[in-house]
This record gives sequence, structure tokens and C-alpha cells, in this order.
Amino acid sequence: MKFLNVGLIALSSLLATSFAAPAPHGGAEVDVDVTFHPPKAAGPHALDARVEKQVCTKIQYTIVEVKKHTSAINSTVEGVPAVGFAAEKKASVVKLVKAEVAVIVKLVHLLVGDVVELLSETAEIVGEEKEEIVKLVLELIFEIVFTIKNVIKVLGISIFELLGPLVFVLLSVVVHLLCSLNALVEGVLQLAISLLATVVDLILEVLKGLLPIALGLFGGLLEIPNSLLCNAL
Repeated sequence: MKFLNVGLIALSSLLATSFAAPAPHGGAEVDVDVTFHPPKAAGPHALDARVEKQVCTKIQYTIVEVKKHTSAINSTVEGVPAVGFAAEKKASVVKLVKAEVAVIVKLVHLLVGDVVELLSETAEIVGEEKEEIVKLVLELIFEIVFTIKNVIKVLGISIFELLGPLVFVLLSVVVHLLCSLNALVEGVLQLAISLLATVVDLILEVLKGLLPIALGLFGGLLEIPNSLLCNAL
């Protein structure tokens, strides 16, 4: 019986040792923080940073897509001979260019909608983000403008012969983009206008084309009160 008691005591000690928690290396106790720490909400600066990055990404994507169409335009124009180019072939080139520009207008229009939606969440863009956005916007505008200018030069036609009324649609979406950005990126509109002086001949041609339309609208507005006055008399 004595040996039985000793055996039971030894077995109990062995089981207790087996199920005990293992001691840390070196015998030192380690405190583990098991407190739940919920993630902190992003502050306004983090939100602004995300918005600015998204704006840059949207513009970069638009530039890539626009360059696909300007590349198609340039490839078509490269095959145009300097002299002896038939009117029928010139008309087909104009038709192709106009179709590509129509897609470019749509891309810029979509960009304007995205930018307006994103910038409604921030107050003002300054610093490096501002410089990056300005650089990207100018790259986009100059890609479009210089492509069109090259086509006009090669074909020997005016911008209105090339694009017709589409030139006003293109102008409106570009101006809308600049004005939308200028509200939060101070100076982007002024900088864009100053740099566009390099294509002042193209701008003057567009303005010259706008003049008859503006005069026609103005004349129509003047006729309204005159007709009302005649009816009253």
C-alpha cells in the first residue's frame, strides 16, 4: 500500500507538470496587451490626400486614353502627301479626325464629372499635389491642342473646316475642366491661359469663328424687345 501511495503522488505531479502553461524563455514573464483598439477615423487631411491622389489618377487615366486617339490621328495624318492629295481622301481624313476628337471630347467630359464630384469633398489643394495636378492638366490640354494644330497644318485647312461645330464642344469641356479645377487649385486657369499663348493663332481663329455666332445671338436678343414693343403699340 505504501508503494501504491507513492506511485499515485508521482503520477499526480507528472500530470500537473504536463498541463501547466509553459514558462517563457529565460523564465521572465511577458505581459501581453489584449485590449481591443478600434481603428481611428481618418482626419480631414488624410481625406484630402486621398481625394487629391484620386484626382491625379483620374487625369492620368484620361491622358492615357486621349493619347490612344491622338496617336490614331497622328498616324493617319503622317500618310498624307505634301502635294497632290485628292479632295476625296482629304475628306476621309477629316471624317476620321472628327470621329477621334468626338471620343476625346467625351473622355474630357467624363473627367470633368469625376473631378467635380471628388473636389466637392475637399477645401483647397496646395503644395506638391497642386503642382502635380497642374502639370497633368496642361499635359492633357497640350496633347489635344498640338495634335489638332498639326492636322490643320498638314491638311491646309481651318479648324472649322476640320471640326465644324465640334470645336465649340471641345472648347467648352476644356474650359469647364479648367474652371472646375481653378476653384480649388488656385492659379491653374491663369497658368493654362498664359501657356496657351504658344498657340495664339489657333485661339484667335476659334474666337474669330465665335464672333459671327455671338453677333447673331446678340442681334436676336435685340430683336425680341423690338418685337414686343411693336406688338404693344
